[in-house]
Formats: sequence, C-alpha cells, structure tokens
Amino acid sequence: MDKNISSKALLHRRDVIKNNPRFSEAIRQHFAINDSIYKKQPLFYKTMLQESRFTIVMSMCCFIFGNQAGSVSEVKELCTRYKMASPNSVIAIITLLRTTGRIKTMRCTEDRRKMLIEPTQKGLDELKRYMAGALEPISTLYPDYNININLLDNNALRHSFFHRAAEYLFRGVTFKKILPEVGLFIDKDGGRMIMLYLYLQATKNRNPHGAVIEYSASVLAKEFYVSRIHVNRMMKLAQEAGYLKDRENGFMTIYPSFIELVENYAGLYFAYITHYLNLHPKERLAAISFSAALS
Repeated sequence: MDKNISSKALLHRRDVIKNNPRFSEAIRQHFAINDSIYKKQPLFYKTMLQESRFTIVMSMCCFIFGNQAGSVSEVKELCTRYKMASPNSVIAIITLLRTTGRIKTMRCTEDRRKMLIEPTQKGLDELKRYMAGALEPISTLYPDYNININLLDNNALRHSFFHRAAEYLFRGVTFKKILPEVGLFIDKDGGRMIMLYLYLQATKNRNPHGAVIEYSASVLAKEFYVSRIHVNRMMKLAQEAGYLKDRENGFMTIYPSFIELVENYAGLYFAYITHYLNLHPKERLAAISFSAALS
C-alpha cells in the first residue's frame, strides 16, 4: 500500500488536524451545516447517514464521478469486488436515490441489458450542499488554502476529489477499521448527529472529569426524528462502553473518553477530506490556491 494512503498516514493527518487551534470551531461548523440539511429532510438523512448506507453512496460517487462505472451492474460488481456492500443493498440505495429524484437511470442504447446511472441536477446540487459540511470546516482550519465550495461544479476537480476518495475507501481504510468503537453511534440511524450534538453540549460545560449536561431521551428523539426507544438503546450501549452515564434526573454525565472518541472521529473525518483535496497542511509554507493543490 502506498505510504500516503496507509492507516498510519491517515492517523498522522488526524493528529495534525486535532492540534489546529481552530479544530473545535471546525467541529461546530460541521455540525451546524449538517444539522441544517438534516432538519430539512430528516427522514432521508437519518437513514442515509447511517455508515453502511453512506459508504454505498460514497462508493457510487467514486465510481461514477471517478469514471470507474456508469451502470447499475458495474456499481453492483465493483461494490461486491471491494466488499463494500451486497448487490441487494446497492439496489436498495439506487432505488431510494432514483425515487427521490437524485439520480436517473436509463437503458443503454448500445446494450439494452445495461441500465445507466446519471446524477440529476437536484442530486448534484444536494451533493454540493452536503459537501459544504466538509469543505467549509477545512477552510476554517486552513484559510490560506482558499478552498472553493464550487469545486464540485467543475468536472475535473470533482473527478480528482472522488478519485482520491476511492484510494482509501477501496482499500478498506474506513472508520470501521481505524476507529471501530465509533460504530456504536455512526452505525445507527441519526447516530452521527446525536453523537456530535452530545459532544457540543458537553464542551460547553467541560471540566477535567468530562461534563454534566441536561438530557432527555424524548427531546433528543424529537430533535433528530428517531424514536425514544432508539435513543435509549443507543445511550444504554454507550453507557455500557463507559462513554457516558444517564443520571436519571434530567442530566447526563459525559466522560472524557466520549469527548476523545468524538474528537478522534472528527479529526479522522477532516483527515479524509484533506486527502481527497490533496492538501498537506503540515507541509504548508505559503498560501497556494486550491486549484493548484489539486494539480
């Protein structure tokens, strides 16, 4: 494996990013952007941001925008080859994206057995809005890079981004491998947002022993459009793992281990994005344009 796309290289990027003085601000910005998108289409995003489904969508973007696949059969074959998802899971996601108007499919004129996939303008616009939650925090962390959210409007830059994303994804260098413990949250519907929400509440009252925050399973369920039973199950698992404790008096104790988990998650997330953008923050000596960084 190329040393630049190894687990070790990714963890090094994470540590560099976590030491950035604007790291906390970037996490808050990432949550705020995603929360706004989530709240506008909660039933879609609470499902789609569950890690296994999100991985399928990310794989499809890598295949289609990275010019590796253009048909349903090719996406299914590649997802199976790279052990990303089963053919049935791929079909389920494609069906959801098609019925919600984010992609369109049509028969290939040269081979009627082949079903081609193309993103719709709605899909491209939404991809751009969602990626703002990744690119704007990176711009906050490293403002001199002059990162432009409009990069996804450019076919060449979009190709470069997703081609580099595939370098980690299809080697299995994922959260499941690097930080499996975060799966307790990100493998659940709405879990990613709930995890970040609890973290941001905790950082408002942080002390050497963690934090104590106001907590209501009903309020959290309503906030992120999941059931109270779903929230309670997630919190029970988190409590058993030693990340937090429901004090059952309207408050919750957040332990330092939870704060560390979320910061490791956010650091890794931003590390992936800087790789996709071909940015090398530690080596940066002078301001360069974003387009130059991709060349």
